Amino acid sequence: MPNQAPLRSVTIGDKTVTFLPDGGGTLAPTALFPVSSAEGWQSYPSLLDDDGNFVTSVGGFLIKTGDKLIAVDTGFGALRVDFPGFGPLIGGDYHKSFSATGHQREDVTDVIFTHLHLDHVGWTTLEVDGQRELMYPNARYWCAQAEWEFWHGGNSPIGPHPEFVQKPLENLIQFVQDGDEIAPGIKVVSTPGHLSLVVDGGEAGRIFLTADVFHGVAQLTESDWAVAFDNDPTLARTTREALYTQLTQPNTLCAINHFSNEVFGHITPAGERYAWQLLS
Repeated sequence: MPNQAPLRSVTIGDKTVTFLPDGGGTLAPTALFPVSSAEGWQSYPSLLDDDGNFVTSVGGFLIKTGDKLIAVDTGFGALRVDFPGFGPLIGGDYHKSFSATGHQREDVTDVIFTHLHLDHVGWTTLEVDGQRELMYPNARYWCAQAEWEFWHGGNSPIGPHPEFVQKPLENLIQFVQDGDEIAPGIKVVSTPGHLSLVVDGGEAGRIFLTADVFHGVAQLTESDWAVAFDNDPTLARTTREALYTQLTQPNTLCAINHFSNEVFGHITPAGERYAWQLLS
């Protein structure tokens, strides 16, 4: 029985990466993956709940390295949204998850958005004494320029909220691109449609944060199962396929925020396709 992934920290070298769960969803699998079929999902019963719904996790990551504390995405927010034909997505735990790390909001030095879908920017601000304020008031804020320009000024229901996200970031957002370092050993990797991050722990290995390159374990074996929210399903598939040579390298741990049960694991070759091995 799949569950939403829990709070967990992994240390590699002198860097620690923590998954901050916010909640998740129980979604109709053939709606989320439109190319899939009910028959196809019979091969993946462990990914579905007792009602046949696909369980997904939602959250963000926190990276501690030296004097830097970097938030990667900010979850969905304290809300429930019922997507017609898909099912509910429910957030609300991100703030509690962050507090459990022992850090203060003021400690965060940088926030990098892998992309600006609503389930990755939901805690950009929060309500304090009836007023909206930045979750991380002392941070620098980063994203890809094309991503900001795509959403800025709009009011898409799946994009960043105009008042709670776009307006507060208007004069703060800075832009990064492929190869940039947010901090020593924290490198941006362009995965078209969003950004990924590599956390380099030296001889101890590395952690690859893949953003929304993957949404479910089944995509490792079903290469054409793009998600409904991919603007360009062909490009999304090309991006996944091209990344495997990186993700399957020795001493590479993957952090995939939408996977159920556990977001940390290894992607390994399995015949002509790939398998997911949970971090023990």
